[in-house]
Amino acid sequence: MKVIIYGSYLTPKGVDMAKVVVVTDSTAYIPEKFLKELGIQVIPLHVVWGDKVYKDNVDLKSDDFYPMLKTAKELPTTSQPSPQEFMDLYKTILDKDDKVVSIHISSGISGTINSANQAKEILDSKDIAIVDSKSSGMALGFIAMVTARLAKKNASFEECVTLAEKAVQNVGVYFMVNTLEYLHKGGRIGGASALLGSALDLKPILHFDEEGKIGSYDKVRTKMKAIRRIIEISEEKIGTQKPIHFCILQVEAEEDAQFVKSELENHYQNGEIEEIMIAGLSPVIGTHTGPGVIAISYLAGL
Repeated sequence: MKVIIYGSYLTPKGVDMAKVVVVTDSTAYIPEKFLKELGIQVIPLHVVWGDKVYKDNVDLKSDDFYPMLKTAKELPTTSQPSPQEFMDLYKTILDKDDKVVSIHISSGISGTINSANQAKEILDSKDIAIVDSKSSGMALGFIAMVTARLAKKNASFEECVTLAEKAVQNVGVYFMVNTLEYLHKGGRIGGASALLGSALDLKPILHFDEEGKIGSYDKVRTKMKAIRRIIEISEEKIGTQKPIHFCILQVEAEEDAQFVKSELENHYQNGEIEEIMIAGLSPVIGTHTGPGVIAISYLAGL
């Protein structure tokens, strides 16, 4: 039997392998061109504002959301997709005899993973794998993208799951917010930390910890020192791992994002950065960060 080599993966020619479809959620906020190119399916979370419920980045886009947030008398809340929504999406994939690798926002800050697991249990399918990214934004996005790229090379379901789980260990996200008010009111960070930051006029550097919860990594004075610090931390954490995929996330901080991008490009040699982009944050994540956020998300070593 002739064997075709796809990267480091071996797929026997003529063997009819089920296609692996990557599913993620709207908080990954992957640029549209990559979603189309890689065939990634997205299930939206919800923004609840008064008596209205919006599908994240479907019914409510970022360009409309952030101006509304600034003038809102009542802050919105968020909710995960229902198990039924997951079931409906999974069925459309399974009905084509394809398999699902479903990678989602950290269970430390959202019930999305729980809904996905309930859907899998009800469907009683071995062709669905649920992966907790323990992160969000483009850290989650990079896990989904690297898995989908492997799937396009005809890798097996098991190989795709293994890579997704490994990628969880190879991503990071460090960020600063203008105020902890939104995270505090949304219950995504402890009250004591919120009060400390406000009282001392410090800019906290936040990250996802090992449990996938948002915690304080460092505190510095002034916005520019905070931006330089998240660059420094990211470079320290990446170390010698190559290649590197970067995404600078920003909300109403385009100039700061361009500065971060330039600093990272100047730090690394040609070829070390596989890709670098600037992206926004979905309304669901923006509900908890507010405007003015700057973050560095990366995937390194894969």
